[in-house]
Amino acid sequence: MATTKQRLSAILISAAILIVGAFTASLVRSGQTNETTNAVKGLEVTVEGVRNGNGNVIIFVMNDADAFNASEYATAVGYHEIPASPGNVTTTFPRLTSGRYAVVAFHDENGNRDFDMKHNTPAEGYAISGAKDASDTPLFDRAASDKSSRKVEMFYLD
Repeated sequence: MATTKQRLSAILISAAILIVGAFTASLVRSGQTNETTNAVKGLEVTVEGVRNGNGNVIIFVMNDADAFNASEYATAVGYHEIPASPGNVTTTFPRLTSGRYAVVAFHDENGNRDFDMKHNTPAEGYAISGAKDASDTPLFDRAASDKSSRKVEMFYLD
């Protein structure tokens, strides 16, 4: 089983790969950010605890257990970059209407589209669905849900 440091390093590498090359394979942005309606269609993701409005919150939605457990975020079925805002940010993936999904996100505070590390410690916030605390790295079975609305908590270690 991968250590927390290994998983977070994998997030950094995979995020860079995804942003550069795999965006075309992921879903197109819906344009729906920071909106909540009673008739949400698709998967709604709320990232809680964003510490400031710098940069963007980058969200990956995964439906493949093996890829999620191996931190292969280039296989994400959903990808959004939304402007950061202190507190909570919400976006909707309208085409993800059914299935079990796990969510991974990070707060790209400096806007460089990389998950920055400082001496093997995350320098930016990150969130993984099903995580109980900053050192928890749940496997897909615990991280995934078939609910149409997901909330993930952002953790900051610096």
